[in-house]
Amino acid sequence: MAEPMLRIQDLSVFYGPFRALEGIDLEVGAGEIVSIIGANGAGKSSLMKAIVGQADRIEGAIRFEGDDITARSTAETTRAGIALVPEGRRLFPSLTVEENLMIGREVGREGEIGFDQVYGYFPILRERRGQMVRSLSGGQQQMVALGRALLANPKLLLCDEISLGLAPVIINGLYEIIPEIRDRGIGIVIVEQDITRSLAVADRFYCLLEGKVNLSGRPAETSRDEVARHYFGM
Repeated sequence: MAEPMLRIQDLSVFYGPFRALEGIDLEVGAGEIVSIIGANGAGKSSLMKAIVGQADRIEGAIRFEGDDITARSTAETTRAGIALVPEGRRLFPSLTVEENLMIGREVGREGEIGFDQVYGYFPILRERRGQMVRSLSGGQQQMVALGRALLANPKLLLCDEISLGLAPVIINGLYEIIPEIRDRGIGIVIVEQDITRSLAVADRFYCLLEGKVNLSGRPAETSRDEVARHYFGM
């Protein structure tokens, strides 16, 4: 069996004295979509921050392609091939669409994904590439955030609540693209509160409750009732 691209072992994340995650074990393979589900406060975003070097303090081990990245900075993890689409997008409102996209290219690694590929996924961004990003709709801004991450040419793409606050038609469009990205051999981690949406595209999932994994498996092999019980801690 192939070694996983990402392997997390016994991971705990702390913010001051508060423990946000405790004893997390998790794996993601190349070309695999892994869904992280859980209610607000379950620790999903803390997990993303730990992977990209943004957590206050962590214990345990994070290995990427066999290398220990536990103590690496965000810039170092990005250059290694990990890109984050953060919750809330975190774009630069005073820059144009294309200038925001260019940031991904500047901080990432060389690869096959360029502007033509991103504009192929999101044709509306080609039309509006000279506009200030603040003039876009929320859905279009999310396209920019995802496009920026793709231009870093990641081997592993982390998506943190990409559907939050968006209209269903926009969410459907974003989720249609996720399998296409996976087909490039990119590993994808999707963090969502929407159980149905994220499990529909996932190869495997982990459910978090109060900072711990309380259920994991393959969506096709796990009943929705069982997922719901663990999601709510019933």
